[in-house]
This record gives sequence, C-alpha cells and structure tokens, in this order.
Amino acid sequence: MKKYVFAVIALFCFVLSGYSQDKDLEKKIIGKWCNPYTYETTGKLKGFQFKKGGKCAAINIPSLKLKSWKIDEKGYLIIEGIGQEEDGTWEPYTTREYIALLNSDSLRLVANEQLKLGFLYLNTKIIKKRITPEVASDEKK
Repeated sequence: MKKYVFAVIALFCFVLSGYSQDKDLEKKIIGKWCNPYTYETTGKLKGFQFKKGGKCAAINIPSLKLKSWKIDEKGYLIIEGIGQEEDGTWEPYTTREYIALLNSDSLRLVANEQLKLGFLYLNTKIIKKRITPEVASDEKK
C-alpha cells in the first residue's frame, strides 16, 4: 500500500512540476521579441509581441495579423492568426515551434528539428544595447 501511495504522490508532483514549468514559460515570454539579424541589417525591429491572456501581435510585419499564442504541454509555442499570401489573399496562419531557450534576453525557437532550423529573437529591452544596425533607421522605438 505504501508503494501505491508513494507512486501517486510522485506522479502528482511530476504533473505539478510540468504545470509550473509551463506557467513559468508563459510568464517569461510576455513582451516584445525581435530578430537581431533583421535589426542589424535593416535597422528595423521585426518580430512578435506576446501579451497576457494569450493575445499576440506581429511587430512591423504587415503580412501577418496575429491573434493568439499558447504553449502546449510539450513546450511548443503555437501562434495563430492570418497571413497575407503573395496574391494578396488572407489565409489562416498557424505555426508550432519548440522553445529551445527562453530567458529574460533571448528566445530561441526550433522550427524544424530534423534540419535543425531555428530562429533567435531578442527582447526589445536589450536588442538596441547589444546590436548596432549597419544602416540608419528612421524608427524611433
């Protein structure tokens, strides 16, 4: 009986630790995240703004109208909205990328695990401190 009780307690603690990690990721991701390479080459901030309550917006990407975000139980960031196609039509947009790194400065997402294709985003609070654009930007952000 003691083994059974211990197993139930251990399982409960495991489930709670996963829930706690998900909530921690959700708190950390709130904010504006932009691509440092785009900022360096163009001087423009482009990326995503994750808001409380699962709301989401694209930053300086007119072809994306984002509506929501969430982090699933496996650590994947799911973003939904609509995207503009080359012919000008708007189609549903959904992306699911694994969160490989998330801290106060950096967000690294893996889009294709087999190709090891990923994207790095920096928090806009620090991007201008760390990256110097190669060109002058007319943005005052």
